[in-house]
Amino acid sequence: MAGVDEVAEWILERVTGEGAPCVWVTGPAGVGRTTLLARLSERLSASGQGVSTVRFTQDGDLAPGSDPWPPVVGDGHVLLLDDTQWMGNDSLPELAALIRRSPGKLVCATRTPVRDVAERLAVVRRLRAEGLVDPIRLPPLTAAEITRPVVEALGAVPSALLRDRLHELSRGVPAALRQALDLLRAQGAIRIVDRRAFLVPGTPVPSRSTQPAPGRLAVAKAAAMLHPLGAAMPSLISEVLAQDPAETLAILETLRADGILHRGRGWRFTVPVVAYALIAELGPFERRRLSAAAVTALWNGTAHTSDQYYLPDRIAEAGKLIDPRRALAELLDNAAFLPDDQTTRGARWLRAAVELTEDRPQRARVTLLHTMWCHLNGDHEQSLAGTRRLLEEFPDRLSADAAQEAQSIAVCALHNSGDTAELARIATNPPDWSVASSAIALSLLDRWAEAAELLAENDSWRTESTVSAMLGELFGSLAELWAGRPARFGANLTERERWPLRTARRHRNDQLTSYVTALLVLGERARAEKLLADEDFPETGLRDSERSMLAVMRGQPARAIDFAHRSVADRSRRGYDTGSAAMHLSIVSVLLSQGRFTAARELLTAARATAPMLAHLLDIAEARVDMALGETDRAAERLHAATCGLAVGTDIAWADLAELALRKNDRAAARKALDALEELASAMPTGRVLLHRHLVRACLGQEPDAECLWLAREREQPLELVIAAERLVRHHATDPKVLIEVYETLGSLDALLYRARLRNLMRDNGITPPGDQEETAAENEHLLALLAGEGLTNEQLAKTLQTSRKSVDGRLSLLFSRTGYRSRIELATALLNGRYAS
Repeated sequence: MAGVDEVAEWILERVTGEGAPCVWVTGPAGVGRTTLLARLSERLSASGQGVSTVRFTQDGDLAPGSDPWPPVVGDGHVLLLDDTQWMGNDSLPELAALIRRSPGKLVCATRTPVRDVAERLAVVRRLRAEGLVDPIRLPPLTAAEITRPVVEALGAVPSALLRDRLHELSRGVPAALRQALDLLRAQGAIRIVDRRAFLVPGTPVPSRSTQPAPGRLAVAKAAAMLHPLGAAMPSLISEVLAQDPAETLAILETLRADGILHRGRGWRFTVPVVAYALIAELGPFERRRLSAAAVTALWNGTAHTSDQYYLPDRIAEAGKLIDPRRALAELLDNAAFLPDDQTTRGARWLRAAVELTEDRPQRARVTLLHTMWCHLNGDHEQSLAGTRRLLEEFPDRLSADAAQEAQSIAVCALHNSGDTAELARIATNPPDWSVASSAIALSLLDRWAEAAELLAENDSWRTESTVSAMLGELFGSLAELWAGRPARFGANLTERERWPLRTARRHRNDQLTSYVTALLVLGERARAEKLLADEDFPETGLRDSERSMLAVMRGQPARAIDFAHRSVADRSRRGYDTGSAAMHLSIVSVLLSQGRFTAARELLTAARATAPMLAHLLDIAEARVDMALGETDRAAERLHAATCGLAVGTDIAWADLAELALRKNDRAAARKALDALEELASAMPTGRVLLHRHLVRACLGQEPDAECLWLAREREQPLELVIAAERLVRHHATDPKVLIEVYETLGSLDALLYRARLRNLMRDNGITPPGDQEETAAENEHLLALLAGEGLTNEQLAKTLQTSRKSVDGRLSLLFSRTGYRSRIELATALLNGRYAS
């Protein structure tokens, strides 16, 4: 039986009907026993039932506001007793007698585990054997069950990763869950995107809301640091606190009896978040001293732990209180074998390692290593601080490759932290910065043409260092590609064996992901997948933005949206993410097909705030929002602006401009867009550019539809095929029956808005839409509810649904009448909570 509400229902049935005179509720601290009794009291009082409440304190006294003890319970009266684990032993016989003779009903709540458990258990067992007690345990919430309270607290649905982390910290105990939420929110580790809450990287800084009584606090804090050492923990606590071992054991047993600690083969905290909160209470020296004691015990073999990261964690904390040479060696050795999901921990170890170095050359090497880890972990502040230290304090200790590494990391950190002024200074190629670094700065500022010009005019980057040669070639080929000159990019893809530093895993992966990203930006799904396969590179090694684009192209909208949300939530962008703007363009197209305008706008706002490269692609995305809302003039302005710089992506803009022109029967403007597409196709004949050229040609009647439809099917990108088919039919350039094929495709894409539009287009062409009419009506109503909940005006709804204002007014009236919702806010809330039923 799970949850306070469900247990309350079960108890109400028993105290208002036949059954044992007493219901005895047990459960760990914070599980919600007091909340349960409060709800029972409210509901019983509301039904006119007499209710009394008695609550005990730790001292065995009555809590303020309690009814007298022993109480008088009449027939039909219900007595609620809270915290009975603190009842004095002399009160237990009175309680047993009350249960036996009372004409009313009782509900007792006891926190487990219980002190003096043997005597108390004996009393309850006798009562149960006599049929006088119905026991029920109030269990912690499961991982799935914590979703509801998290939604109530955050107003957003938690991702699986966040839900599991909260459950791990709280063990499903509601009070601890609230504390874990406070912990993560205070640290900034929860970010909300499109009504979804995500866990982002970072080390929690716990709150101080849960701790034992002051007399036991020192032992509890020490236990929070040392409990992974199991049986060795009590003696180490006694040693550090300089107190009698018997006193330490007595306090630990009290903590166990209070439910804070659990003792099995070793010791552990019943609820992990309590340990985090206690560790937060430790001062820096206390943490170092306890960590030093733990390390010494592990090194000399008097203690052992099964936690593989515990020893290096404690070494990093102990600092120079232990042997610095051994500590440094172990931190470096452990960091070398950390998996990719532990970069935060590795950066922390290496930061400590820097402080343990004993000479200048060694410090330079470890500082560079730490800086690179921070860069990989997306810690822009630390990576920038590290590069500045290296370039200012250790320039003589850096090789040409290391110096270039430091500069490129610094440039990346400046961009990701929003320091455009310093980036602009580096872009001028000052004497202390390499040509490659200045070209990267220009690229990050979206000044790709200038980057290409700088690299062409000054080719010293080819010989400055191997890293400079790699970066110069990579950014040079990208700059030419975005300008519509793909030859160099294509040659580099074909001749991958000539990539600089190809044998170094990190540099090979950086180059590989950059080329994959570029292919995805171009819409070249098949080429990107082939490159990954040829290089035996797993998709899990790509950034979330790249995985989102792949999912869109494969017709997997749910996965695409999830990856996009994760990409936006994790603002610690790693490396040179040239695909961010393209991801937003593709995911906005998906969201619009589903009628999710608010989510599309929110994502675009978040994207603008990061000043991404290829920012003109965001203009195209915003134009698509305008088009969907019928704001055609504003859409055209944005699209024209997007065609005035780089060539990449402008095929989408020109195709959309042609569509807007054809809707107005402005064939001259449509032909002008086609001319631009013809020119682009001659320079950069990618599959998507050719598709858009054939599409506009066919819509203008300049060629049959066959080439366009063949290419759209060959590319196997469902949303592309849908858009192409819809436009061809709308402009009488193909057989309308093609809509039947793409209509079914839209069902798998959850594209409610596009399906509704296609149904209208089918009917206009004398085709009956497939599917059951009742299901279609329900889908139409759900779409209307979704759009109304998005905040669209009736005028916007009419334009979006391509119908009349009068039709929208009538349909909305019927919707509110049938569902009982009184406002769009209620409707939006029901959709968010999953309570809307069409």
